Amino acid sequence: MACLTFDSSQRWGLLILGIVLSGCASLSETECRTADWGRLGQQDGANGYAESRLADHAEACNKIGILPNATAWRAGWDQGVQSYCTPAVGWREGLAGRGYNGVCRTRGNEAGFLQAYNAGSEIHRMQNRIEQNSSELRRLENQLRSAPNDEARRRLRDQMRHLDREQSRLRSQLGLMQLSAPRY
Repeated sequence: MACLTFDSSQRWGLLILGIVLSGCASLSETECRTADWGRLGQQDGANGYAESRLADHAEACNKIGILPNATAWRAGWDQGVQSYCTPAVGWREGLAGRGYNGVCRTRGNEAGFLQAYNAGSEIHRMQNRIEQNSSELRRLENQLRSAPNDEARRRLRDQMRHLDREQSRLRSQLGLMQLSAPRY
């Protein structure tokens, strides 16, 4: 039996190849074999995936010799994107902190989608900042319990007061943003 040997650069190459090949495929073997390409395209479009998602599916299914039905997928994707590119979906995606792949650019309704998406994204960012500050306040409270001396406790309390004022300002700002946000 022959034994293969690899130099260090070849080992790195094999490691990287293994990592790439073990990455998440867009579809499993079973999904490739049973796919309703039109419906899958519609789901992908409705979820805001870019058209390049078809190439991901083709790569996943090519491993078992299956080619996607690109015509059916694209027709479904077009329908799905139409349902995605609405202000209500933009609002939901922004609030959830999800990214936008630019799929509405050629649909003529990107402006409404983006206006709602950006408003939702701002609220999402503000909520994250409030949560980060709350986490920092909890951390400082824990430090305060074990502070070694009065000077350390005074410094921690000053930091906590500053964060409390910041929290109050952020919550007021969030409330105003929510009041002025569009309703979907």
